Formats: sequence, structure tokens, C-alpha cells
Amino acid sequence: MNETELIRIFLEKNFNIAAEALDYLLEKNISENVLREIINKIPQDIPVINRALLETYLGSLKQPLQAPIDESIEIIKKHEQPVEEQKFKTDEIIQEQSVIQPPLLTDRPLSQIRIKRDIPERTSDEPDIASFRRLFKNRFEQLSAILKENITSSDTVLKRTLIENEIPHDRRGILIGMVQDTRVLHTNKFVIHLEDPETETTTNCVMVQDSVGFPEYRNILRDSVIGISGVLPKNFEGGDITAFWGTDIIRPSFERIKFKPTNTSKKVLFIADIHFGSKYFSRRVFAKLIDFLNLKGLNTHTKETAAQISTVIIAGDLVEGVGRFSNQKSTITQSSYQTQYENLGNLLGKIPSEIQIIVIPGEHDATQTALPQPAIDRQIGEALYTIPNLKSYGNPLRCSIDNINFLIFHGQGNDTLFQTTKQIHINPIEGIQHLLEYRHLCPEYGSFNPLAPFKRDYLVVEKIPDVVVTGHFHQTHFKEYKGVKIITCGTFQRANSEQIVKDGISFGIVPVLDTKTGTAEMIDLKRI
Repeated sequence: MNETELIRIFLEKNFNIAAEALDYLLEKNISENVLREIINKIPQDIPVINRALLETYLGSLKQPLQAPIDESIEIIKKHEQPVEEQKFKTDEIIQEQSVIQPPLLTDRPLSQIRIKRDIPERTSDEPDIASFRRLFKNRFEQLSAILKENITSSDTVLKRTLIENEIPHDRRGILIGMVQDTRVLHTNKFVIHLEDPETETTTNCVMVQDSVGFPEYRNILRDSVIGISGVLPKNFEGGDITAFWGTDIIRPSFERIKFKPTNTSKKVLFIADIHFGSKYFSRRVFAKLIDFLNLKGLNTHTKETAAQISTVIIAGDLVEGVGRFSNQKSTITQSSYQTQYENLGNLLGKIPSEIQIIVIPGEHDATQTALPQPAIDRQIGEALYTIPNLKSYGNPLRCSIDNINFLIFHGQGNDTLFQTTKQIHINPIEGIQHLLEYRHLCPEYGSFNPLAPFKRDYLVVEKIPDVVVTGHFHQTHFKEYKGVKIITCGTFQRANSEQIVKDGISFGIVPVLDTKTGTAEMIDLKRI
């Protein structure tokens, strides 16, 4: 088997193969039957097949590695096609290799990537009332469980329906529910309509100006799950709790975590919002990214950084897309998704093959716009799926790189957040901090971002990650919040100076995280 045949067999099983492993198989001249037997034994959660793994599995085999050669069959095969057709197929293979398998430039560190949770390809239900009810009930179950684990107060978590002997003697307690709505009564009082999806009871929780949680009312997100500590009305004698005097708001939140560094220095580079196909996409700056990863034309420090990059994460909006907004036709250079992905694939294929690439979609990509989003469509984005070291997943994605837990999210949940919470400026870092406190990436339904009725709410942040990565706002930032490293990505779309100042656009600036130190370096591609 030649190089291309080997790559195709691994791709059929959704595996990537490292360059040194590919050379090893070519050297061994392994038969197809043996190779397929080995692949069937390898666990699916291993992202890249390396040489050491192959040597382990080959050593356990009893059958010969090479198939017996029948020379007469080989001679017939060589002459059974016309010469012109043989030449065409050879050219095709060479062209494919130039995209799929760039030359090995350096002995880069190889990271172990494990996928913790991806998004299914499609919902299993029709988008009717019953399926959405099931989605929100699942959200409530997940987040109320987190709240109960985090509540350290001596106050009792109250059921929504109480009989007389269940009422606490001091009438104090905590109600947990989903925020149906909020309403301002006047300057010193507002009401949170807190719904219990299980009993369908709605409680009017009145917060007064001197209560601890009063300043929070502007930041409360609809459809989020919170707890409210307070006291039952004096006239409550049992039954459904329809009114409650609130004193404080308890969000699911989380305790500070401790970052667990790797023993050796490995680096992860983050990009997003390439918007290939837009007339504002900068080929020049993106070419500098490719040169940077290929160690071309770099000074000593920058070359050292680039040589340690093991993984590239692309957090959505790979292409500009078609028909994503009105009058988009005037701003695109290629009028089909397939062409955009094909040409982008040619560029991404030039990234060294030993660098692993993880891709998720954004709202401009070829997948559903409702959150959460399955991976980019395989037929439309076929060019991406032929790149051996690239893996495409849904939005959001939970994965680990060398046992460091990552949450990769394009960032659409911030759209609703910034419209709802007037006090928060358009800074995606602040937005992600706020969403982490609610342990949900896009709580509000029926606003800026549609939600898809999966049976499970994949937007709940069940476990706090070590690193959160987002794009969408075209701003490059890095900040640590309660131990979590939050990284937001810039863009490859050109912006005028007024936009850069007004909206904080980061053009051609990419963050690189060092997994040993937990620090990030900002690389300005325009300056290298």
C-alpha cells in the first residue's frame, strides 16, 4: 500500500496518523488485512495513532505482516489501464498528498487529546412543545443538583408544596427554580418569577432594596436556574408557595479551581473567525500563520514558541458562508459553501501534519444555527474531513489535552447576555465569567440565539474546565477567573481603524497557551 491508501484506511475509522507512524507502516510494507485488524483493536478515543502504539499492536499479532506477492498479478495490474489514465491518477494522488500530508519539519511534542463530550449529529425529536419541555426539565435537573451540592448555608432547601409540619420554625429557607421573568415594581422593589418545572408552580419572589441580592436584578438571566434565600410570608400556612420574601440570590457558581500543569512545555494555539470567503478575509495575514507554524522566517524566541505548538484549536466561523444575513452576496468572494471549505482546506492542509487541529463550527458555518451545533456538515465541508490531522466536532466541545480540560465554545451565548445585562460592556471575557457563574452557556430561550431540543441540555457546564476558549466577538483576550483560564480569539477579517478602537477588534493576533506554566502569549502575526 502507498501513503495515500494508508491515510484513507485510517480516515475511514476516523483516526489521525502521525507522520512517523506513517513512515513506519511504509517501511514494514504491511498488508491491508493486518492493518485493518490493528485498527479495529484501537480504542476510538485515541485521536492520533503514533509509532509506539502501532509497534505495540503489531507485536501482539501472530499472522505475517505482509501479504504474499503474486508477481503475475502485479504485472497484469500494471498494464490493465491505458497509459494516459495511469498518469491522471498519479497526478491526482500527488495533489492530494500535498494537501493531506505536509512535510515533517520538526520533532514537535505530541499531545494526548480525549473527547469528553461532543454534540450529536441531529436531535432525536421534532421541535414541538413536548421536546422543549423535556430539554428545560433536563436543564433544571442538572443545575438544581449543582446548586444543592454548592449550598453550604444552614437554610433548608424548600419544596414548592409544603404541609404544615414541613414549614421551618423560623420560616426561612431556599427556593430553587428557573427564572421565568423579572418585573420591577418601583425603584426599591422588584419581583423574580421563579418556576418549578416539576410541579409547574410559579413563585413571586419579592426582593427589596435593602436585601443582599438587590443589586443583582439587572443581571439575572431568564431561563437560568438559581436559588433564592429568604423567608415565607407570615400568612403562609401550607400548600403551594406562591409568594416569598427574598434576601439573596444564589447562582450555581463554583469554587476556585487549581490549574494542573503538564511536566513538559507544550503549546496550544487558538484561532477563530477566519471567515474565509469574505472579501475582508486577509490571505496575507493567514499566510503568516501558516509560515509561523512551519517555522519560516522567525526570530529565535518566536521560532521556539512555534516549535512547541502541538495543537491548533479553531473556535468557529471558519468560512463566511452563504445567505447568513441580508445583502451578504456583496461581501463574499465565493458563492458556495463547498468552494469556501475547499479553498480553506488547501490552506489548513499546509499546517504541519504533526500538529493536531480541532475544529468546531460557528453561526457562519455549514451546520444548524440553533445551539448546540453539530459538527460542520460532512458533505458540504468534505475538504476539511480529508485532512488527516484535523478533527471536526460540534459546538460546544468538551475535551482534554494532556489531562487539561478544555471547554471550546464559539461564544454566541454572549449575544443575549450583553443585551440583557446592560451593565456589562461588550467584553467577551466578562460575558464568559457571567455565564460560568450560571453554569450555562446560553440560558435564555427565544431571544438572539435559537435553541435545539436535544434530550440533554449540552449547554450546561456540569464540570468546570481548566480552560474556556471562545471566538465570535473578534477580540483576543486572556484572563484567569477563579483559576479558570479564559481565552477569547481575534479574527482574520480586516477591520478599519475606527472599528478596532470602537469594538476592540483584534486582527491577526493569536493567543498561545503554555500547558506547563498556564500562561498565554499573544502573537501578532502582522509583525512577524
